[in-house]
Amino acid sequence: MKPLHKAVHTNERGVVIIWSAFFMIMMLGFVALGIDVAKIMATRTELQNAADAAALAGASAIDLTTGKVRPDSATIRAIQTAAGNKAFVDKPVPVTLLAGDVTVDPNANTVFVKVRRDPTTDGSMITHVAQVLGIKSVEVSAVAKAQVQPTCEQCERMVPLGCVPLNGQPNFQTGCNNSYVLKRGSGNSISPGNYQALDFPDCDEGACQGMGTTGSATFRCLLANGYGCCIHIGQTLQTETGNMTGPTNQGLLARWNADTDRRSGVCYANYIGNGQRIVNVPVITPIGNGRSQVTVTGIAAFLLTKLPGGSGDVTGEFIHMVVPGSGNTGCNSTVYTIQLVE
Repeated sequence: MKPLHKAVHTNERGVVIIWSAFFMIMMLGFVALGIDVAKIMATRTELQNAADAAALAGASAIDLTTGKVRPDSATIRAIQTAAGNKAFVDKPVPVTLLAGDVTVDPNANTVFVKVRRDPTTDGSMITHVAQVLGIKSVEVSAVAKAQVQPTCEQCERMVPLGCVPLNGQPNFQTGCNNSYVLKRGSGNSISPGNYQALDFPDCDEGACQGMGTTGSATFRCLLANGYGCCIHIGQTLQTETGNMTGPTNQGLLARWNADTDRRSGVCYANYIGNGQRIVNVPVITPIGNGRSQVTVTGIAAFLLTKLPGGSGDVTGEFIHMVVPGSGNTGCNSTVYTIQLVE
């Protein structure tokens, strides 16, 4: 019986060795899966960040005279922005965005990008442990779409001047030959006591916080620095009565002097400043007599075309503008914000 017992014991030891080897192979597979899946996920996140940034940068290439995205400029901006981001191949390297992977639709004002780690760009993502299983690289990609949308609400930079469009419609026209009154001068009130000045609600942010909602000091500060909170379409505002020639000139002159292009009479096509002369204002319903309520129907941007001073009208050249805020394609606004939609 002893020889039989030894044979059975020897066979059992052989089975254990086989199962141990099989278990080790499985564990090696799980280790490969854990390490390389983590790298794939990190690469995917890096590529998504690059795609989001590239799409937003591309959509910022707005022609401010038409309000449409410029395809050539959008593609260049998207490519340059993508290159400022890194993602894994073997180690993190700058992302190459191909021009063919940027799609611009000026009619819908959208920019779509696809960034990749594959042989057509910088190479696929290189695996580590999974190479023992024959998986040497993995292709990874990410997509993003950004859209320029009319601004429903603008936060920061608004000035307390109310633009009243002709016939109640925002039919502003771009170009140096078109000039719009942003505040009326002495003896030219839009209605008794009103010169297109507005009161903004009290705000606890920005340079003018805590100054109250009305008065010449608040008005001057808001003209020079902009409002620190948000103004949205549909909001009801109060008019600021009185001409306030001094505070108007002082506030706008401070803004003018902060610009790097102080040439009077310059058109937007030739303007090379830093944007301080550009003012964002609410488009409002017609103003009644005395202190009255108006409703914000849109938001518009204008370039101050002449040096503030004297008692005449404050005028500006209408332009399209991109600003921080919230947007929606249904908003009746000529100021825009950029949002990721995919």
